[in-house]
Amino acid sequence: MPLELHPMTDDDIPHFQRIMRAAFRFGIVAALFPKAPTPEESQKDVERLTKENQEDPTVHFLKVIDTEKNNEIIACAKWHIYEKELSEEDVEKRNKKIPDDASLAYRDFFGFLNESRKKWMGTKPFCFLNILVTHPDHHRRGAGAMLVKWGTDRADKAHLPAFLEASEEGKPLYAKMGFKEMEYREFDLTKYGREGTERNTIMIRSPAEPQQ
Repeated sequence: MPLELHPMTDDDIPHFQRIMRAAFRFGIVAALFPKAPTPEESQKDVERLTKENQEDPTVHFLKVIDTEKNNEIIACAKWHIYEKELSEEDVEKRNKKIPDDASLAYRDFFGFLNESRKKWMGTKPFCFLNILVTHPDHHRRGAGAMLVKWGTDRADKAHLPAFLEASEEGKPLYAKMGFKEMEYREFDLTKYGREGTERNTIMIRSPAEPQQ
């Protein structure tokens, strides 16, 4: 099989950032970031993610490469494995900071995610799929499933539930891998100068029972 899963290195972070930009060109995520980042903003984001990769023991950056295309990175994920009870301070760190000058789309979207993370995970031990992106040129090749399975295997081994926030496009894959819908929020994109609606769904997977 030409696809392989590996831990991401610091040198991979800029590639991760580029794949995110390519994957998040539509819907409410595009409304959150309507303008391309400046080189300075991109560098600052790379530095933030690199620091997280180096210093946060709960975080696991993963990549899927295509060995038949010079090990091109085609998909990435960011899992957090919280094996111990969190403090309230840790929960606040996990939530997305909403700047005072944030747009309405930014406030609505990340406000919903922050509320849901507190509601369903709180301070409890959990496996949290924070980000999963596949480059649009490589959809339906199994890369996303490989990245999800890495986390569900870890969750089963630690006997922990797994949490994620799904787009409508991602829901079928997550449901196939054992995640159940808990709640959703429908966003009216016309409020943000775009067309249509978009649903974001909170999904949780219970750990598999240990085999006897």
